[in-house]
Amino acid sequence: MSRPTERFRQVTQDARIYRNAMNESVHRSFRLLPSEQVLWQGGPKLGLSRRGYYLLIPALCFAFAAVTALFAGLIVVAGIAALRPTALLAFYLLATGVAFAIAPRYLLDPCRYLVTDRHVIWKRGQHRRVIERRAITYARIRWHASEPGVGDLELVRAAPFGPFSRRQRVVLHDVLAPDRLYALIREVEPSDFAGYADVPLIERLDKGERVLWGASPLGMRMGRSEFLTAFMGVLVLAAGFGYAHRIGSVLVKLEELGLPVRSWTWLMLFLAILISAAVMLSVGAGLVWRGIWGARADGSRTEYVLTGTRVLIRRGRTELSVDRRRIVDVAAQPSTGDLSNLYLILDGPRATALDDSGALGLLSPPRATVPPVLYEVRDRELFRRLLFPEGQKSRHPLHDAA
Repeated sequence: MSRPTERFRQVTQDARIYRNAMNESVHRSFRLLPSEQVLWQGGPKLGLSRRGYYLLIPALCFAFAAVTALFAGLIVVAGIAALRPTALLAFYLLATGVAFAIAPRYLLDPCRYLVTDRHVIWKRGQHRRVIERRAITYARIRWHASEPGVGDLELVRAAPFGPFSRRQRVVLHDVLAPDRLYALIREVEPSDFAGYADVPLIERLDKGERVLWGASPLGMRMGRSEFLTAFMGVLVLAAGFGYAHRIGSVLVKLEELGLPVRSWTWLMLFLAILISAAVMLSVGAGLVWRGIWGARADGSRTEYVLTGTRVLIRRGRTELSVDRRRIVDVAAQPSTGDLSNLYLILDGPRATALDDSGALGLLSPPRATVPPVLYEVRDRELFRRLLFPEGQKSRHPLHDAA
């Protein structure tokens, strides 16, 4: 036997041994069953800019720490013996803000994900979350705002509703092409455009998937949850303006009593009032914008698609995918005019009850979360006929939930 042939066999054998060792390491690390086969493994893409909600709490903590530090300075100037607790509070607020700012680096970046022929597994250190692939009720994808082709893949098993309502969730943060990964989980062939969030939803369907129906929300494109958010924003704005007016009046009276405008006391008091009022007004304005203009803007970018295998909802950068086999009925609630809100009643393997998608709640779910609900749709009977064709009647008739 020639030396090149022997060397090739040796390299092949070494590669096989290394691959088997890696597979054994993965099986031990993720505690897989002996018969499970690994189909995909990966983790979050590192070095991405954090989403806005990861920065909101640190910003508020830093603002409160600055206000507390300014009041500590006023206590020193006034000669009051209460500096230590105030300074400690400012330090705790600062430390809390730093902790929230760096927490995603230690909570999200070390995560590892695994897809086998039976399960989807999330792992960080010794902590592990597992969801059975065929028990997944629906999936939600949130695309990253500044990183193309990256998003969060949320897998949900939802059942039942009522006092025993629960959600089994596994979230794979910041994965590349989450729609392509979800196609692997569903055992279908993805589109050639999978992984491109800027491509329309219809052009990113699975290969062979056919569109049966499509629509967009009509009417006001706002619900009770959005109005409640806007109302809370108005209350916060009113409180912010009232606070600025009252404390500003106190500052003016202090000037009339002889407090020098160019003194450190006046400057620290003015900055404390300014930061506090700015935080309150910013939060209030954000809630009002989110509840009204933001909700209407996202509503105008919302689309509903019914295909031969799925019900798809896209709202802004968030997409929801529900397997038609998980839908047992549709609960219709009247909306404005002749429009209706269609709540998808969901079931799953070995489920003991149904998930009503919020149809029996006092308030409909916030639309920003993209629940399995089609809001303000006109053709509800056409949608029901296409979803449940003749010979495929729903198992649990819930024609009206109002």
